[in-house]
Amino acid sequence: MARVYKTAGRQRLLDFLESSPDRQFTVEELCAEMDRQDGETSRKSTVYRHLSKLCDEGLARKYRSDTQSAYVYQYVGLGDCCHHFHLKCVTCGQLVHLECAVSEELLSHIADHHGFEVDSGRSILYGLCEACASLEKKQTPTHPRGCTCGHHH
Repeated sequence: MARVYKTAGRQRLLDFLESSPDRQFTVEELCAEMDRQDGETSRKSTVYRHLSKLCDEGLARKYRSDTQSAYVYQYVGLGDCCHHFHLKCVTCGQLVHLECAVSEELLSHIADHHGFEVDSGRSILYGLCEACASLEKKQTPTHPRGCTCGHHH
């Protein structure tokens, strides 16, 4: 196993990611947010290098962005992110790790009854988080989500 060097820059990035475990960031967003938060300047090349190592160590995950052509990164800690599904809010971008027995049961069912091994670390179910669903319901209380009837509700 490669030696882990705990530099101040690495720790700064890790602390920032740990403080926002349900958010995903591009490298540009990480640099801007960290610079705004503590007044220091982040070099993108250094952040890329630290992110690559954090991903190798299993502390962060790299995902293809849904809305950008860039990759986004998220803190996952020392959890096993490859054995559960993920829920992603299409409004705020929050990513939730679905670590529950139902997720495990679904993976087993798919393997046992359909002969298919799901790469659950890359499986994302899209929808609305509780907060965004509540906000949307308040904004359009009589208009059902996705309604295409053409009437103004």
